[in-house]
Amino acid sequence: MMNFQKVLRKFILTSLLGYLNIIGTQIVWADTPINPLIVEADSMYKLRQYTESFRLYEQLFYEEQQASPAMLLKMAFIQESLNEYSEALYYLNEYYQATSDELAIEKMRELSTEYQLRGYEYTDYDLFYNLLRKYRYFIIFGVSALLLALLAYSIFRKSENRARLNGLRLGMLLAIGLLFYVTNYSVGPSLAIIMNDYVPIMNGPSSGADVLYISEKGHRVRVEGEDDVWAKIEWNGETAYIRQGNLRPI
Repeated sequence: MMNFQKVLRKFILTSLLGYLNIIGTQIVWADTPINPLIVEADSMYKLRQYTESFRLYEQLFYEEQQASPAMLLKMAFIQESLNEYSEALYYLNEYYQATSDELAIEKMRELSTEYQLRGYEYTDYDLFYNLLRKYRYFIIFGVSALLLALLAYSIFRKSENRARLNGLRLGMLLAIGLLFYVTNYSVGPSLAIIMNDYVPIMNGPSSGADVLYISEKGHRVRVEGEDDVWAKIEWNGETAYIRQGNLRPI
């Protein structure tokens, strides 16, 4: 029994240290050296060489998969100045996903109202989901560490106090429930922006289906699934289909 307790204690301590190490690694990664390419792009942006700077920003975003919130805002500004409002909305969406900045919501509402676009309504529920998504992994690590600590306490600190034991069990159940919810239900809906004009939205996944609407670019839709080359979306409260090549996922 004593050997089992020693092994279990070692396992719990190792797990706790592992979670702390993962969280620490995430913080270290956030402090990576500045890419020389972004320095060059920012210099061009300051000189108002917007086309050249945007090419470099695109390279960073798509090829090297690097993007700071400031860079995303600059990309949105450049595209808006070129009247490419669908592109501007895409980068504003990416900026909002990264920062949860409500000013981005106001700007997207402004553009969507100006160009009469659908899909940019935000509720408190949407704001909550974005915050949950942004800090999802930190919540998972933190709750997992708390659960391990409660488990260790329940094993090594036997108590005759029934109220304390019941409180400990309730705390563990709540931690398990929160961990299950965050792990399985905190991603939120998949969103995408229609990037082309004159796009048919169909009532079925076939070119022979009825056309519900001919869409302009810029509308934002919820993607509910895929069917071959078709994306299943929500359109005006109904299920509809659009070719995947016309969408850019956020």
